[in-house]
Amino acid sequence: MLNLLLFCGTLVSFTWISFFRLPVFAFVLYQAIYFYYPQQRWWGYMVPNIGYSFISVVIMAAVFLLNMKKLNQQKIFSAPPFKYFYLLVALYAITYFYSVRPELHMMFATNYIKLAVIMTLAYKLCSSQKSLDIILYGYIFGAWYLSFIAFQVGRQFGDRLQGVYTVDAPDVNFVGAALVPSLVLCLYYFWIKNSYIQRFVFVIAGAFIANAMVLINSRGAYLGVAISIAYFMYHMFFSSFQRKYQKATTIFLLIAGLLSLTVVMDRSSIERILSINESTQVETNKETAATRTVFWKAAWDMAKDYPLGTGYEGFSFYSNIYIPSNVNTGRSRNRAVHSTWFETLSEVGYLGLILFILLLYSCFKTTKLTKIYLKEQNMVDEYFKMVALEGALIAFIVTMTFINRMRAEVLYWCIIFICVAYNVYVVNKTKQDETKTLKVR
Repeated sequence: MLNLLLFCGTLVSFTWISFFRLPVFAFVLYQAIYFYYPQQRWWGYMVPNIGYSFISVVIMAAVFLLNMKKLNQQKIFSAPPFKYFYLLVALYAITYFYSVRPELHMMFATNYIKLAVIMTLAYKLCSSQKSLDIILYGYIFGAWYLSFIAFQVGRQFGDRLQGVYTVDAPDVNFVGAALVPSLVLCLYYFWIKNSYIQRFVFVIAGAFIANAMVLINSRGAYLGVAISIAYFMYHMFFSSFQRKYQKATTIFLLIAGLLSLTVVMDRSSIERILSINESTQVETNKETAATRTVFWKAAWDMAKDYPLGTGYEGFSFYSNIYIPSNVNTGRSRNRAVHSTWFETLSEVGYLGLILFILLLYSCFKTTKLTKIYLKEQNMVDEYFKMVALEGALIAFIVTMTFINRMRAEVLYWCIIFICVAYNVYVVNKTKQDETKTLKVR
């Protein structure tokens, strides 16, 4: 009943707020529906079986049109990553003409174009620092909810969670990737909030998400969490830009985090983490985690023959040819490549991989420019928000290195968070400063 009330309450209240209070809640509604995914939940039969995600996008478009005069101030190409994003989407659509599975490729190219439209609307709806915080809260809320579902379901199949998915994540490893960036954001908000109640909220959210990560038991996700948290705390401790008692707080958070691991982690998760070192050798008599390195090499060899790419699932179509016959690949020789980098290479070729890398590089270049500006303005909390957003993107990048996530929703959410932050803190502030200068003159 709680799940049903949360879903209905979110649907009604966020829709009302979108039209009458804050337009940005239209995107928060979309985020929530992504994680609720009623068609896949046990309570889904109690609500109409309709396209809630589509409805939320229609609401986003309607809210934007109603507020176009104000929201259209957000110039899309003010944020550098957008140009690479649109080029990559266009290239993916063009690849249809020489894809090996044209019908499937058309379906996923259409979804990719839809994602580009949704992310554009999301960017347009977020016009202030408050709206940036709201969409970050929306993501954390959705991650908490999915983790709550994971807590309810538990491990029903061996040592890993199964049966808890999202719209674009029909695999437990994909779900782990969708959750990974949220932990560093929880840490950031816990650190900067002054209210004990607010801090408690982020502690609870972080605890549920960390528990879900343990239930999912993904090695790639563990690496993503560890590297992103380490990245954020390194900057907290060593940055010359400091809040009061920042170094002491960093040490406290580190100790508290390590102690909390003793509560959350179990034997299975510890063994899973330790197995990372044990899975570096390829075995010909059975499939192991290291077997994916064979897939990566095969994808590289395949790209030499198909430099323009082969479209959706092109690698699985040709993998039997390029994977050595003496390598055990499990039940099938037609396998996924198990890495977003090589997924991109095999589907849209060398040009697509270059655009994808440039897209991510542009994000980090954008955060660097934003941090420089925030440091000049002595905006400490906002500066570390950018560090947290970098950590969130790093978390996803590390995790996606071991799974196919080129078109993942949450990856592009992380990118949109950065674009919105750049627009809010640099582009808009610069315009305001120029306006003030003109008035003085």
